Amino acid sequence: MKVVVDPDICLGCGVCESIAPNIFILGDEVYAKVIMNPVPEQLRDVVEEAVSECPEEAISIIEDED
Repeated sequence: MKVVVDPDICLGCGVCESIAPNIFILGDEVYAKVIMNPVPEQLRDVVEEAVSECPEEAISIIEDED
């Protein structure tokens, strides 16, 4: 699965980074970046938690086309 953060929507609140710091990072940006793509299937639960907890709904999961 691939994870995408929409930089036009993300406000950089850091919720995703606190839930999954091995997948998301804020760094010096004003929006979160995905630092692991593709994301292994075994991390789906933590990614789905980050998606559901994102107050701006800026995170999307794109399924592999296998």
